[in-house]
Order: sequence, then C-alpha cells, then structure tokens
Amino acid sequence: KSVILDSFEQLKQSDSVTSELSVQVTKNLVALTKLITDIKSDDADEDSLSLEYTLKRAVKLGNNELVSTPQIVTHRTLVFNYIAAVALQMAPQIKDLLSIILTPLLREISDPSKTNAELKSHAQEVLDLVKSKFVDDETFTKTLLDVQLMLTRKRGERNAKRKQNLIKNPELAAKRKLNRAEAKKAKKMRQS
Repeated sequence: KSVILDSFEQLKQSDSVTSELSVQVTKNLVALTKLITDIKSDDADEDSLSLEYTLKRAVKLGNNELVSTPQIVTHRTLVFNYIAAVALQMAPQIKDLLSIILTPLLREISDPSKTNAELKSHAQEVLDLVKSKFVDDETFTKTLLDVQLMLTRKRGERNAKRKQNLIKNPELAAKRKLNRAEAKKAKKMRQS
C-alpha cells in the first residue's frame, strides 16, 4: 500500500519532474494495480488495497488538480492514461467500478467551460477505449447515463445554491461582481 501511495505522491509532484518520469510512474502504478488484482486480499475494509481504492486515489488526484489549478492539465492527462491502461489490462474487473472511471472522463468531455481541446479529445479517446473493452453495451450505456445524470444534478444543485446565496447575501454578491469586473479590466490591460 505504501508503494502505491508513494507513487501517487510522485505523480502529484509531476510538475517539478520530467514527463518521462511521470509516464514511468504511471506505468509502475498500472503494474502495481495489476498485482493487486492478482492477489486477492481477504480484507474487505474501505481502506484496504484494492482496484477500487487505487482508481479512487487516481481520480482524486485529477480532481485536486482541477480544483486548485484548472489551467494545468498534467495530472488529469496522467490519470486518464492510467485509466486507459487499467481498462486495457483489467477489463473484466472494472465492470463494477465503471462509475468511478466514467465520472472524470464525462466531466471533462461535457463541461462547456473547458477550453483545453487536447485534454477533451484525450478524455474522449479514453472513454471510447473503455467502451470498446465492454462486450455488454447495455451495462455501459446505463452506467454512462447514470453518471451523466449525477453530474447534471450536481451542477444544477450548485447553480441553485449560488442563486440562493445571491438573494440571501446581496452585499457579498455585489462585492464578488466588482472583483470580477476589476479582474476582467486588469486582464484587458495586460493584454494590450
């Protein structure tokens, strides 16, 4: 478990290391994940080492990058590569974990505010690869629709909460609006 956690830590710091090292760490993670699935553990703990645990850690790494630095796509690209490699090598085992895999891919593909076309196309390629590994299109399609509905529902809830906060606290909303206008003005000044 510590080797896998250390590998994810190395991926977190991939901004300061070379891309070759990041790719090698991703390959090591795939090999370790394959080893984990070969060795069945009797522990059924939430924190026990399993394919689900490693996939969740990888997705969490991509989510953290999205929240902290959305313009940088290094970690998300590596996570998508990891998902693709796991899908290629362990297709039968990931059927139950399909929703974990599809969530970051669909979020990247379906979000209209995303401007990085390269990452979007990479996510689409990984999604197509995962889909091609499934014989049962019905299960894949059902899971895909469930994940899309969940993402749409979460976005709707966030928008509703944002609108409620505008009504509840108009001073904060006005301050936020002024800050946005000032940032836009500063950006325009930098560009000219």
